[in-house]
Amino acid sequence: MSEGVYGNSDGVEDDEPDAMKNTDIDGQLYANVKAFKPRPRDGVVASVHVQWWRRPSGVAAVCLGLLCVLLLAGIIGLSVYYGVIGHHNSTERNQLQTSNNNLTKERDQLQTSYNTLTKERDQLQTSYNTLTKERDQLQTSYNTLTKERDQLQTSYNTLTKERDQLTNCKQTCPEGWQKFESSWYFLSTETKTWKESREDCLKRGAHLVIINSDKEQEFLFKLKKRVWIGLTDSVSEGTWKWVDGTPLTTPRYWNDNQPDSGDPSGEEDCVEIHKDWIFPLKAWNDMPCYWKLNWICEKVV
Repeated sequence: MSEGVYGNSDGVEDDEPDAMKNTDIDGQLYANVKAFKPRPRDGVVASVHVQWWRRPSGVAAVCLGLLCVLLLAGIIGLSVYYGVIGHHNSTERNQLQTSNNNLTKERDQLQTSYNTLTKERDQLQTSYNTLTKERDQLQTSYNTLTKERDQLQTSYNTLTKERDQLTNCKQTCPEGWQKFESSWYFLSTETKTWKESREDCLKRGAHLVIINSDKEQEFLFKLKKRVWIGLTDSVSEGTWKWVDGTPLTTPRYWNDNQPDSGDPSGEEDCVEIHKDWIFPLKAWNDMPCYWKLNWICEKVV
């Protein structure tokens, strides 16, 4: 079998004698194996040796190498990327820090300005409140002074009118007479009974005074005399009439509890203005007609 295998390995017959083959078979086998070179057959190329990269271990080594290269490239790329990103972030962080510092400084300045403005506003509000209070006080004082001025103006006008009346009276009134509104008044300097006083007024072309208004009553009261006026109930007890026959209606200026007709005989039939009572519109008092008092005559202009 060995002979067949190795004898045909060269594709030619061995011309050596059999004795040589038997004695040196081992050497021949070694020589034949060493010298063996397979011949190519038709359509087939044979090779004893296989390229290293086609071996499984070679493929693994190639893949591992490529993986290392890719990993190294990735690491380098990431290092470059993160280096750039880090530099960019550092620059941006510094810019943000600068912006933050600027904004903080501006905020502090704005806070200071706000506090200052708030303080000024409070001061202005206090000043405003003070001025408003002073204005109200001045307005009150102004209103008071205006009212007093109007009162003084009224008093001035009244006094001016009275002065003019007195001036006119001096020129036109008989001696002892004084003018008030549309009438002249004569105040006696002596005292007489009510009847005698009435007769005296008639002699002067006048009559005992007939009172028609509060102003006239106040004017007569200011004369500060106990004087007869032209009011009596001597004709019919309790029916009071003026000397011109006009019944007493209004106004009435009786003092409290007046008229009281005096004692039970009812002799208080004539009326006086009593100077010692407090209220000018409550100054009438009925008296006995025989009493002697001053009197007032009235003459309508």
